[in-house]
Amino acid sequence: MVNKHLTVQRAEGLDFRALAKILRISRQQQCSVVFQKISGEKANANSFLEMLSLCSTIGTTLQVMIDGNNQHKTLAMIEDVFENGAGI
Repeated sequence: MVNKHLTVQRAEGLDFRALAKILRISRQQQCSVVFQKISGEKANANSFLEMLSLCSTIGTTLQVMIDGNNQHKTLAMIEDVFENGAGI
């Protein structure tokens, strides 16, 4: 399992497109991906509604916890979404 704190750097925050990209990454890489706010609120990346409930705007820091065979690759792909939208 890998853990890392990521800060949303996109001006749009984690909007519908970014969340859809994270959901696709999680499913394609077949990893368990969970996000947690500092307040303790958690969201599974496979649940679009749970992810929306985190209300992640620019500057929001989330801890991401990834477990699975491709966990390091999955983390790199999710970091790309947080930093620049991964091409969206």
